[in-house]
Amino acid sequence: MNVLILTDFLETSDNAGRYAVDFLQKKQANFFLLNIHNFNFSRSAGDKLENELVSTLDELQQDTKELKAYTRNKQHKFNTILSSESLISAVRKALVEKKIDLIFIGAVSREKHDHPILGNHAYEVVRKIKCNIIAVPAGCTYKDPKKAVFPVDPEILSTNAQSGIANDLHYLEPLDFTFLEIKDGDIEYSGLSHSDEPIKTPVPFTKKLFMELQKEFDIIFVAGKNLSICDRLLHTQYGFSVKMDINIPIFVYHG
Repeated sequence: MNVLILTDFLETSDNAGRYAVDFLQKKQANFFLLNIHNFNFSRSAGDKLENELVSTLDELQQDTKELKAYTRNKQHKFNTILSSESLISAVRKALVEKKIDLIFIGAVSREKHDHPILGNHAYEVVRKIKCNIIAVPAGCTYKDPKKAVFPVDPEILSTNAQSGIANDLHYLEPLDFTFLEIKDGDIEYSGLSHSDEPIKTPVPFTKKLFMELQKEFDIIFVAGKNLSICDRLLHTQYGFSVKMDINIPIFVYHG
C-alpha cells in the first residue's frame, strides 16, 4: 500500500511518522514523506534559494533515513516529496500520482495550536481530502489497537456500510469495533460568526463522552462525511483539543 506522511520536521510530525511505521509494521508499504515549503523563485533569490532547497531536501532525506533505521520491516520503502504548492493542492497531487491509500498527520496538543502545518492546515486536510486519514496526537506512542469505537449517525453511515468497514480496511489487524449511535441532542459553539464555524447538527457528542471513550478504547473512528464530529475533535479553535488533550489516534474514514 502507499502511505503519505505530512512532515514539517518538528517532533509532532516525526512522531506521526514513527506511528505510521509501527501501525503498518506487518504490512508491505511505500511511505512518501511530504514537506511543503514556500520557496522564493524570483531571480533575486539566487544563492539563498539554492541553499534553502538543499537544506530542505537534506532534512527530508534525514527523516527518511531515521525511519529506515526505525522500521523492522524490509518491505518498507521510503520516498520524499518536496512541494511549493499549497498543502491541499500538494496532497491532492500526491493522491493521484502516488496512488495514496492512507495519510498520517500529527495532531497538535492544546498548547500548540500555532503549529504551521499540523494545526489549522491539518484540519483543512481532514475537511477537504477524500482519503482515509489517521491523526496522531502529539506524544502518542504506538500500541497495538484492540478496541475501536466508531460514533456514527445512521443517516451518514448506513448499517450496511458499517458492517463492511473492517473488510474495506484490509491493512488493519483484527479490531473489536463498537459502533456508537450518535443522535438526539444539540451542541452549539458559542461566539462564532465566521465562515469556518463548525456545523450545528443534532449530535450529543460531548467532551465528557469523549473523555470516557479515551479511557476504554485504543482508537476512535469518525466518518469523514460527519463534519460535526470531525469539528468537535479536530477544529483547532473550537474543537475538544482546545480544552483537553487527545490521547488516542483519530481515524477519519472516507471509505
